[in-house]
Amino acid sequence: MAIGDMERQASDPGTTQHLARLAGTTVPASIPEVVRRLAAIHEYASGTSMLRDGDGIASFTRLYHVITTRIGQMVDSGEFKAADFLIRLDIEFAERYLCALRTYAEDMNRTPGVWRLLFDNRSDPRIAPVNFAIAGVNAHINFDLACALVSTWKHVAPDGDGPESAQFHDYRLINDVFEREMDPLREDLGSLLSRGPDDAIWDRTANWMADLVIRFTRDLAWDEAKRVWERGADDKVMQASAEKLDAIAAFVGERLLRAPVLPV
Repeated sequence: MAIGDMERQASDPGTTQHLARLAGTTVPASIPEVVRRLAAIHEYASGTSMLRDGDGIASFTRLYHVITTRIGQMVDSGEFKAADFLIRLDIEFAERYLCALRTYAEDMNRTPGVWRLLFDNRSDPRIAPVNFAIAGVNAHINFDLACALVSTWKHVAPDGDGPESAQFHDYRLINDVFEREMDPLREDLGSLLSRGPDDAIWDRTANWMADLVIRFTRDLAWDEAKRVWERGADDKVMQASAEKLDAIAAFVGERLLRAPVLPV
């Protein structure tokens, strides 16, 4: 699965163990706590890597921190109809990434394949920062999100009520956050079609492509979560879903990392 045979800083036990400590030992209690942990992870990953912000973990965590900060602001301003659901989903979603960092430090062989792909290759200078960031988004949405939704429904709907229309409304609002925040982030990360003047035809095309992919993949995650929920969401059903999603996401992620600088 690894892209090259070069020695990788990601395997440095000191770096890996410290990132696990920054991820925390418990599930975050709030969105502000998620934001603080992500900020610390980004700062350490960037500060200890020869690639600086181009490091794989730093590239993705930087993007994730910006998106989560914006979601926290929306919660504070009362923009969500089902705020309890949205807050819990944000926490469950973040915990999936934080858990991957902890697991990688404890036993990298138990780490989900799609996350191990990113972590193993985080110090490869041949991979562009935008590729790292999008590979992380792929792991987090295509692998983590469906499971986070089911975990959230178990928490906020213990009687089995499952997804509600207000929840789906708020879930879709997050697409708008990606649409607003991704363009400047892609420019900073060196996306091919974001180079040159803002509002150029190729820049608008890249924005449209990125938005379309995010909306499509998040809708797929919702549908997968509903399927798991309707089948009882027991350990066996959830494990089968996770294994399927990890295989698909790892297949996509490897090609994202191997690609030239991504256009979007």
